[in-house]
Amino acid sequence: MTKKRIALLLALMLLTTVFLAACGGDKTPAEKPAEETTEVVETTEETTEEEGVEDVEKFADADTLVVGGAELNGSYINGFGNSTYDVWIKRMIGNYGGDLGYATTYYDEAGEFHVNPTVVNGEPAITENADGSKTYQFKINENLLWNDGNPITAKDYVFGILFGATEQWMLTGANNATTSEDLLGFDEFHDGTSAEFPGIKLVDDFTFEVTLKAEKVPYFYEIALVGVSPRPLHRYAPNVDVVGSSLVVAEGYEVTDADKAEVIKIQEGVVKKLQEAYDAELETAKEAEGFDEAELNAALEESVDTIKEEYKALHAMHADIKDAEATLAGYQDGTEELSPLEIILTTAANEVANVYRFKPDVTPGPYQFVEFGNNMAKVTINDKFVGNAEGELPKIKNVVVQTVHSKIDVDLAIAGTIDIVPGVIEGEKIDKTKANSDTVGFNSFPRNGYGVMHTISDQGATQYKGVRQAIAYSLDRNEFVQTIAGGYGSVVNGAFGINQFEYLAKGEDFLDQAINYTKNADAGNAALDTTPYLYEKDGSTPWDPAKAEEQYNSNKEGFDYWRYDENGNILRVIHEGTAELNVSELISAQIPDNAKLLGMQYIFKPVDFATMLDHYYNPNADDPEAPTVFNMGTGFAIPNDPYNAYHSSQVDTGDNRNRVNDPELDVVLETMRRADSSDVDTWNDGWLKFQLWYNENLPNIPLYANEYFDIHTNRVQNLTSTPMHDWSDLICQLEIAQ
Repeated sequence: MTKKRIALLLALMLLTTVFLAACGGDKTPAEKPAEETTEVVETTEETTEEEGVEDVEKFADADTLVVGGAELNGSYINGFGNSTYDVWIKRMIGNYGGDLGYATTYYDEAGEFHVNPTVVNGEPAITENADGSKTYQFKINENLLWNDGNPITAKDYVFGILFGATEQWMLTGANNATTSEDLLGFDEFHDGTSAEFPGIKLVDDFTFEVTLKAEKVPYFYEIALVGVSPRPLHRYAPNVDVVGSSLVVAEGYEVTDADKAEVIKIQEGVVKKLQEAYDAELETAKEAEGFDEAELNAALEESVDTIKEEYKALHAMHADIKDAEATLAGYQDGTEELSPLEIILTTAANEVANVYRFKPDVTPGPYQFVEFGNNMAKVTINDKFVGNAEGELPKIKNVVVQTVHSKIDVDLAIAGTIDIVPGVIEGEKIDKTKANSDTVGFNSFPRNGYGVMHTISDQGATQYKGVRQAIAYSLDRNEFVQTIAGGYGSVVNGAFGINQFEYLAKGEDFLDQAINYTKNADAGNAALDTTPYLYEKDGSTPWDPAKAEEQYNSNKEGFDYWRYDENGNILRVIHEGTAELNVSELISAQIPDNAKLLGMQYIFKPVDFATMLDHYYNPNADDPEAPTVFNMGTGFAIPNDPYNAYHSSQVDTGDNRNRVNDPELDVVLETMRRADSSDVDTWNDGWLKFQLWYNENLPNIPLYANEYFDIHTNRVQNLTSTPMHDWSDLICQLEIAQ
């Protein structure tokens, strides 16, 4: 791939609007295990004008299930981000992988992966190759159809991987062009140095192979890595064919002048978008004090290394525009040529990203897309669907996802205007539901995640385990459950959800051995006695908890009897949290006061979200006043491999934001992930060791886990959602009582 195109890709990715999905990353073909997702807890964003129950249009009828949600963006393929509410639609039409999307593998309600028997004929044949790579051969059933009646064949599965790894797909701004990076030959195919991608291979009409790189095996979650979903070749790129491990121009097709003109049109659009982004950034820059446009214009002609920092972003954007304009000129005068296949793939990728994405007309799932607009999205039953992993078929004719105001969503369910309000956590709404049991019911389940206090474990006072434990002993976590979760939640002591298959197997062993942190000054002081903070201010006189208690009782507001190390460094912890959130208010009310009895100066700083994230992602070890604790919310990915978040190799290069560096833990995590996928005992034993390590070392300090409530009208039957499977996963088992 040329440097010019790499630069253009980066520019396009910056221009792509991405919406945070609360449920985690896209389940895309050959997806590598995702990492824990971290976001600020308790943030709510109202997306509609507040209105009364009587003002909301009713779509629910005998044939139509209506689910309430927040604002929809109407994007229905992977690669461009989504809100949770759009993911519901994607899942039902089969564009989000899983068993509803005819993926070769799927995960169950406990997060355990399986081969999909509705799709795969028997178990995949597995070959361990001489070069260390590993091949899975899938033979798919011959009764699968797209909703337009065309057969789903092995070509659709192979095409999905090949198309998604092309430069042309990446240049649309899609963020999932590297999801097959664990497959053999991805790098060479992706960068354009090879036309073949041996990690995915068409064998015959209903057989294909997926080959993992040698360095990726063995891996406990191999079955997740080889999960592949079909993409409609006849719809995405009808003038393309699949031969072996390559994309080729379909036999008999010749590129037309119209195809070439379309490529020019696409490039003109790229130039326009880049220019618009530059103009917007320029207007923002003009508002800054000291901005000099003449100085900027001169800087644009210089090397980026020689210009002022405040001009570098505009300099890069300006360079992207010039590159894009040069590419456009080359297309127009013929000096920059594309092969026939490149031309076809460029136009196909553009059409999929800008047309099909918003009106997906060929899909495999239990429902097919009808419309999006006027604060709702509608799907209707697909009579070509042959079943989920259990062979279940959809029973409800139509499903509507409707944008409603969160303040009245439960009232709308009570009134019968909508049928389901998923994921309710507010105690007031839950109590209202229970008081109206004649019209509404609920299904509850524990959150697959928790509210935590994230710590930096290699900097400041929190580099010491005893300090992190002392913070935990300064908390009344039950108050968080009552105040934040309205009593509908629980205190947790590890990094797990109680519905995960590992917890179901080893949870009792964990509970028997784990520390249950409660507010306890004696335990907190014992923990701090394992750290260097053992002295009074002179650095030699032993710190005395009795003196601390005496001063606390006599002069709490003026308390200054802190712990110090032998060098006179005070035991001080700086904690940042988003201002005006309940969790921040509770932390600031509890810990700074309770920690005085431990001699720990605990400073809570309320800041804006952007500032906190900047300090979270970029900890400053050189600043003794830098924060090393942040209040966050964490959701567990599926599959949930702790290697990504806690192995020392992931510090600075991966998702180890706590900066954990523990050689003994590394061995545990490596042993877990190198277990054969059939060796569940080794994985579960490692999981228990990791959880006990986490419980003792507290890289994060767990606060609470919400209980989620899916509130529904009493006509909704069989709603048994879990932390792993929401109502849209279960759509084939839902019914409307008549």
